[in-house]
Order: sequence, then structure tokens, then C-alpha cells
Amino acid sequence: METEPEPEAEPELPPEPGPAAPASPPCQPAEGEDEDEEEDEDFQFLRCDGCGQDSARPRLLRCLHTLCPGCLSDTKQCPRCQAATGAPAVDNLLFCNLRSRLQLWRQIRSSGGPGCSRCRAEAALVWCSDCEEFFCGRCLEEHQWWHKKKEHRVRRVEELRVGSARQFLEDTRGSCSLFCSSSSHPEESRVCSIYCPRCERALCCPCALLDTRHAPFSDLRAESRRRQDELRSLRRDLQRLRRSFEAALARLRGEAARREEQRERLRERVLASAERLQELVRSEAEELRALLEARPERGRGALAEELRGAEGTLLRLEAAERLVERLGRYGGEQELMDMQPFVKAALLELRRLRPPEPPELREPPDFAECRARLRAL
Repeated sequence: METEPEPEAEPELPPEPGPAAPASPPCQPAEGEDEDEEEDEDFQFLRCDGCGQDSARPRLLRCLHTLCPGCLSDTKQCPRCQAATGAPAVDNLLFCNLRSRLQLWRQIRSSGGPGCSRCRAEAALVWCSDCEEFFCGRCLEEHQWWHKKKEHRVRRVEELRVGSARQFLEDTRGSCSLFCSSSSHPEESRVCSIYCPRCERALCCPCALLDTRHAPFSDLRAESRRRQDELRSLRRDLQRLRRSFEAALARLRGEAARREEQRERLRERVLASAERLQELVRSEAEELRALLEARPERGRGALAEELRGAEGTLLRLEAAERLVERLGRYGGEQELMDMQPFVKAALLELRRLRPPEPPELREPPDFAECRARLRAL
């Protein structure tokens, strides 16, 4: 094994805890628990959109809502926006990785703290984001000797403990490397740095050199940035479309309220006429009330259907905007490369939608008949 004469300097380890360490305020654990509860509330979006439970294998639908396998098997439409689940769902890799990293952060914030991932006997002092392992002081020296030719990012556990979960997830989103999936070297894991547009997958350098048919290749990080920019552009388009849907939904709700107000006014007129004419017209008044109550207006069902459709589409747009934002904030290259085609197709499908137009403001025939019979009275 090759060695270098001047290894990299070891990072300064935190001092051993002195006797004054246990003298912490008695209210500190309670405050930590409150902070953990607040952090958990910030990441409620990781739960199933159907049952609200935590799932180890969340599935992403075409409408970009997330369901657990149990809810997905029990329904043929999204319980959130009522969209049909015709297209096969895919694994939500972003939520899976966020969930595992959030559990790691909870381990860091636990009262006992994490233990060393190597010796499992000592308390961990540092965390290596490249190896995704905790190390005590002795194991850290061995780790630095083995990886002295690489710049591994090592942070103190105490520094991570005082930070927030959001900051920890943002700092660790790019810690994982993409490995080549080629079958030419099944027993060797090689880090990818090249992207093949024709195969639409990442390759290692040897595989790219051997695969001359698919040239020219592009840089993997450049392709990752291009996909991220493409999703951001789609998100801006969807934001404009969401505002249009919100305006259309407001118009539909206003029309529904106007119709209901008109219905109430007619009902009051019927009751007032019945009061004035008393017994002479009571039977006619009851007949008019039955007319209004028993015969729903013809356009009422269509208007309600338009309302449900617009509300469901608005929920899909909001889910798409949140997913793209979280993929950009917390997602690494692995999630981006695996999820971007599915998410992009769903976003393009959403972008083709157009806000509904309110129905013609035409008075239902039941209202006209009711007015005519009132005038006859």
C-alpha cells in the first residue's frame, strides 16, 4: 500500500468532558424535547397524505402526492386531490432518504448521543458525512490514515447537536455519491462522473471510455444542474398556473355563493307570501317550497363538479410546487437523477391544464317558475 510522507493534519478533537459537564440546568431536557417536537412538525410532509402515518417506503403518485403502500392498495384515486391513480407509482426516494437522515439527526440529539460506528464501544466524537459513520477519537485516527489521500468532511457531534434538523438535512443532501450500474464490473463499485444523454444514466470513466457508440458525453454535475434548472423553470410556470387556478376557484366559489344567496332570498319570499295570505295560500306556499327544495337546479351539480375539479387540481399544483422545492433544497444527485424524469412528466402534464371558466350566468328555470307563481298569488 502506498503511503505519503506528509499526511493531512488531523482535525482538532473536542476536549474530554470535565466534571462540570453534568451541571446543566434541570429544564434543559424539556426544552430539547420541545425543540424536537417543533422540528417534527416541520417535517410532517414526510407522512402519508392519506392516513397521516409514517411509512418506510412512501410511493409517489402521478399527481405528486405521496401515499404509503397500504393506502395505495386500498384506493384507485388519490385521497387528497381525487386524481385517478392510473399511472404506476414510483418510490419517493427523496422522502425515503430524508426520513433516514432525520432519524440520524434524532440519534445525534438523543440524550446518550450516538456511539462509534466502528468499535461500538466508545461515544462518538465526530461524524464523517462521506462515510456516513460516527467515530470515536481512536477510530478517527485510523479513518484518517486510510483516507489520507481523500478529503473527507468530518464534523464534531457537538456542533451537529446544537444545529437544527433543517440545517443538518441541507448540509448532508450531497454527501452520497452516484455509483455506476454497469454490469461490466459487478464486484467493483465505481463513482460516476459522466452522463450519457442517449442511455439517460450516469457512467464511470472506464465505462464511458469503452462505450464509444454513445458519445458525446456530458459532465454528471452539469447534467444535474441542468435538470435542477429545468425543474425550477417548470416550478415558475406552475406558480403562474396556480395563481390562475386560484382566481378561477375564487370565481367559482363566488358564483356558488351568489346562487345560494339567491336561493335563500327566494325561500324567504315564499315564506313571506305564505305568512301574508295565511290559510288561503298556505297550500300554494308549501307547494312552492317543495318546488325549490325538491327540484335541485340543473346547473348545481355541474357547478359542484367544477368546484371539486378545480380544488383537486389546485392541490396537485401545490403538491408539485412543494415537491420541487424540497427536491431542490434537500435532494442529492441520486434522488434528482432517479426522480427527475417522473416528476418532470407529471409537471408537464400539470402545465397543460387550464383554469375552468365559470358557467353562463343564466337563471335556472325553477327560479323563473317560482317567480311566476308568486306573481299569480
